[in-house]
Amino acid sequence: MCLALLKFESNPDLIAFKKSLINTIHDEQKHLKLYIQRIEDLGYEFGDFPLNDYFWSQSTQIQRPAQFSAMMSLTFEAANLDFSHHYMNEFEQIGDTQSAKVMKIVFDDEVNHVHLGLHFMNSWKSRKKIWDYYVENLIFPLTPARSKGMYYQREFRELAGFNSEYITSLESFNDGYKITNRKKCTI
Repeated sequence: MCLALLKFESNPDLIAFKKSLINTIHDEQKHLKLYIQRIEDLGYEFGDFPLNDYFWSQSTQIQRPAQFSAMMSLTFEAANLDFSHHYMNEFEQIGDTQSAKVMKIVFDDEVNHVHLGLHFMNSWKSRKKIWDYYVENLIFPLTPARSKGMYYQREFRELAGFNSEYITSLESFNDGYKITNRKKCTI
């Protein structure tokens, strides 16, 4: 998100977008602090487990704010709606209420992040349908399938403000890759 602040020119049309990025950075820093604290509470240190650099490897090709929003907000953060809720439930089931609370905070913030990304994509799309504009701005090898967690939940997209046409398109999208062949479920 800091990269996006620096990469995209400063102009009056992007002021609100950049302010939203700054607010999102604060939320993401809060998430990281919560994760680190929880890791330490469990007897580990940040860095004890390998990290995935998939986002960073994909971000090098971003040229426009719409590409950034398509990738970050409508893909990765949208997938985290499913993932954070799933892990919140998993932690609750094993009695780890502290980790479940962290995931609830992350989930609530992600709803807002996805909503903001959708808001900006809607403001930039002109007369195009939001689904078409989203797909047009994804950079290969990303596909809409990456915006679904392991247990895709339609209700979370509704909560973030997507219209039913977009949600239906997302539900039916399948790119044929095993890793993105998500399961649909209800809360």
